[in-house]
Amino acid sequence: MENLEERDTTAEIRAAVENFFERDEVKHEPFNERNVASAIYSVDAKFGHTTIFFYAYKDKLVIHMMIPLNADNERAKVAEFLHRANYGLNVGNFDFDFNDGEISYRIALYCGRDEFIPPTYEQIDFAVVIGLMMIEKYGNALVKVMFGLVEPEEAVAAAEEND
Repeated sequence: MENLEERDTTAEIRAAVENFFERDEVKHEPFNERNVASAIYSVDAKFGHTTIFFYAYKDKLVIHMMIPLNADNERAKVAEFLHRANYGLNVGNFDFDFNDGEISYRIALYCGRDEFIPPTYEQIDFAVVIGLMMIEKYGNALVKVMFGLVEPEEAVAAAEEND
């Protein structure tokens, strides 16, 4: 078995993400001293874009997509909406910070500890595409819940109507 203590696995994950950026010609902020890179992607939702943060760790890559909205007034309803949306998701999940109203979608790619393999281009691309699809699928319904225009249960039902 290979001695992983001698490998800089975080650097290997960073290199995999940089390869993804290069192959897709993504304009991005490179990894900083905290091993975080970011890129802004357009989404087909009322809020128009999401900032994706790529966190490189020793054994995983976490892809964190920040929704540029803040749930100030309807936190309980937004939380209900996000929990209902999360039910049945196979890859990733919505996150909600009750302290400040921050909303995001997160996917983690585990690379292994004993037999480390950095994420492939296809794995990173799949995670990004799935996350963007979920944000687009539920984004406009989320906005309606945030503004009190619809109840969480019916907003999720409408978003999932064509599944």
